[in-house]
Amino acid sequence: MRRAFAFVADQAATRRGQAPACSVRAWPPELRAAFPGARPVESWTGEGAAFARYRSGRGPLFLKYIPAGWRDARAAERLRREAAYLRDLAPLAPVAHAPHLHDAASQARPLAHLLTRDLTDETTGWGWFQTDAQREQGLHDVVRLLAQLHAFWAGPGQVHLRGPWVWQPASVVRRQPQTDGLPEAVRGAVLAAARDLPALLERAPVWTLVHGDIHAGQVLWPRGGAPAVLIDYGQVHPSLPGEDLAHLLALRLDPAERARLGPELRDAYQAALAEAGLPLSRTELAAQERAGLAINVLSTARQARRRQSSGVQQALEAAAQAWWEGEA
Repeated sequence: MRRAFAFVADQAATRRGQAPACSVRAWPPELRAAFPGARPVESWTGEGAAFARYRSGRGPLFLKYIPAGWRDARAAERLRREAAYLRDLAPLAPVAHAPHLHDAASQARPLAHLLTRDLTDETTGWGWFQTDAQREQGLHDVVRLLAQLHAFWAGPGQVHLRGPWVWQPASVVRRQPQTDGLPEAVRGAVLAAARDLPALLERAPVWTLVHGDIHAGQVLWPRGGAPAVLIDYGQVHPSLPGEDLAHLLALRLDPAERARLGPELRDAYQAALAEAGLPLSRTELAAQERAGLAINVLSTARQARRRQSSGVQQALEAAAQAWWEGEA
């Protein structure tokens, strides 16, 4: 009953212009005026947001929003962060992205929306690849995109970063997860990562903005051969370049894939970093990856305490396994 009441109240607030879009058709007047006649093409609900595609006189539109009645403050904050990045910072960086068109958020209720240009019809995704060779080349594209993102925000872009976009390593060290109830091998990895993190951060001084949830599904490939597009910035934050690299290798590849593809992906990433103006030696890159892995172990452990989903638990086990591989 409470959620049903919240659903109705949110939709009413949206139509009065007091809240962001909160369903496929419940748009605030300001958004309707800016994009008149937008017609839904398809819609779906994901784990942390809902999505809809539209046709309009201003071209194809892609809406990401927090549905009416959800009352998910974390999801709303992620969407506000993504909107802020795409609106204020992404246009400065040499990384292709879906152009920002509109965003809004409500402080009174945890709602937010982000409207971008829909790239669906002009791009392909990871599922388009049919062979192992194509998929491996796709992973090379992913690490090159990361290198471009990291090199820019570690270098010429850093002057534009203020407030929440500035790296605060002391706050990362202070955020210690609870380990009660974790399997012994996982618990040991979490405790070791927490113990080693201060020293690891000292050996990895370069910081940047990281994507925060990088995997092959976060990249689109334009059909015309233009540069690949990096999407889904809900987890973007200041950190070490090694956090993204470790996330991709440790959480998104299984041990066999990591052993086979890891060396060439590291080499491709290192070369792309240097080409983009951020040369790191092998020693510096290894320090970045190890510190980034510690951050991933700890952040995934915190997430596992909040959400008991099998996917998060598997990610934590993968991070712990990669941690022990590095100890061998």
